[in-house]
Parts: sequence; C-alpha cells; structure tokens
Amino acid sequence: MKSGMNHPKPYYPISRFFRNKFGQKVYKVSVSVAESCPNRQPNGKLNPCIFCDEWGSAAYHLEREQSLTEQIKINRERVQKRCQAEQFLVYFQSYTNTFDRVDKLQSRFETALQQKGIIGLVLGTRPDCLPQRIFPLLKSIQKQGYLMVELGVQSFDDSQLTYLQRGHNSQCSIKAIQQLHDLCGVDVGIHLIFGLPGESDESIIATAKQVNALPVHNVKLHNLHVLKGTLLEQLYQQGQFMPITLEEYARRVALFLRHLSPDIAIQRLAAVANRWDELVAPDWTKEKMRPIQYIEDLMNAQGIHQGDLTWSGKPGGGHSIR
Repeated sequence: MKSGMNHPKPYYPISRFFRNKFGQKVYKVSVSVAESCPNRQPNGKLNPCIFCDEWGSAAYHLEREQSLTEQIKINRERVQKRCQAEQFLVYFQSYTNTFDRVDKLQSRFETALQQKGIIGLVLGTRPDCLPQRIFPLLKSIQKQGYLMVELGVQSFDDSQLTYLQRGHNSQCSIKAIQQLHDLCGVDVGIHLIFGLPGESDESIIATAKQVNALPVHNVKLHNLHVLKGTLLEQLYQQGQFMPITLEEYARRVALFLRHLSPDIAIQRLAAVANRWDELVAPDWTKEKMRPIQYIEDLMNAQGIHQGDLTWSGKPGGGHSIR
C-alpha cells in the first residue's frame, strides 16, 4: 500500500487511495438491491441494530423499484455529469449484500461489472455474513474486476456491540477481515462508530491499534446519530442517550487518526443524514462539509496528522512519519 501522506490534507483520503491504485479519479455509483439483513428476519429472533432505520442505512425505497442496470445507468450519468468522471465502482450499499443465495449474488455482481464504465465493485456487508461458500465467488469476481468489501464492524468492543444490538462480536469481525485477506486477497474497508456511551480516549486508541494490526485498507467513520423510527430514538426520547457535540466528535476523530497507520485510507470522517426529515439528532449531521472542515481545521491548527503518534511495522509499508 502506498502512503497518502504527501498531500495537504492531514489524513490519507480515499480519493488518493483510488488514484494510487487506478492512476486516475474513480467514483462510486451507489445501488440498492439487497432485501434485508440477519437482524431483520421475520422469525423474531433478532432485533434491528439500534441506529438502523427501515431503509437499511441508506437504502432508498424508490431506487429499489428500479432494476440494477437502471440504477447503475441513472446514478453513473449523474456522477459523470457532476464530476466529469470516466471510471466507476458499483457500490452495493444498503442492507447486507452477501445475505442471499450464491447464484443470485453471482448474477447480480457479474451484471454490474458488465455495465458501461464500471471497473469494479464495492460490497457492503456484515462480518457475520461471510459463509465459506461466499469466498470462491468473491475470488471469481475479483478476477473480473476490482473488488472491495466493506464490513460494518462498528466497534471492536464487545460491550459496545451489545449496546448497538449488532448480533456479532469483535472476534467475528477480526476473523472476517483476516479471511477476506487470506482467502480472497480483496481490499477491505471497515465502518466504525464513534460517540458511543462509555467511549474513552483509551478505547479509541485501542481501536486504532487493532485496525493497524489487521489487513485493513480503508476506514469509514460515523458519529452515532438518531434517526426516526429506530430503537436509538426511543433511548434518546427517554433521556438515555445523548449524541456528542461536533467539537467532541472532532477531538475523538483526530485522536484516532493520530494513532492510525498513515497507509490506511479514510473514506469518511463523519456520517451525513441523507434524509433530513428523518434525522432527530444531532443537527450538525445534516451538514456534509461542516464536520469535515471542522476536523481538518482542528488538525491543521494543532499541527497534527494521521499516524503522527504511530509506528507500524505491519506488512504493506507501515512506517513512522514522526
């Protein structure tokens, strides 16, 4: 992996990661085709994650009425017009995109790769939805184009995972990350949530060190926010949960980044509520650029950057940048 710390941002952005890999800008085209996840099965044995709304964290019901090829075409043309882009990755984003029969998944993934301008796929899924039968498929898809798997790890703290009602533990996440690397050799991205009750500086630093020790290529950070119709909304209304401020969130993100290897790209610094009418709190989650700019300004003002408190000897080029 090439370090991205030769640019003005105080962290390694995913845009530079893709440019290093493909030699030009590459953009994601989001689609919504997965129908559910293990925590939303009708058997009633499991409950949804406390932060997840009925659309599966970014699923759009209107988009899902369109075919996969229609979604790709419409969203590709939209991104192409806005960004003057030529190459795209289809991002299977909502719900759990390995939670289906292998033959259906294969048809879906191969169809996506056959569309104009598509050079690869990004699959969003859960750490506990990677059965052994899925790995040969992923390896086959990787031979046809670029493949990244994004795992909803959310936390490496089992008590926090229980609070979130994730239905898996940290060892499940560690095993999934390692197997994706060992059995498929695909790029791995992970999602992490900050702003959880009981979170401390020590736990944030421990999370960064855990990520550094694993074959993780990029990280997407989210602040825990409240959407209508979620279990978290009930806790919020009962006074049992209070989102952290932007100032405190930025401080925690900066702390995490300082302890994170400079070779791990950052996909996102904070969550953004795409459906403003469903956001309950905090209000700053409506604004995409405000938290990004706040975090960058904070780090630049303090003269700190990703990895400046880290020495990493992990395979892939980790190094001290003090």
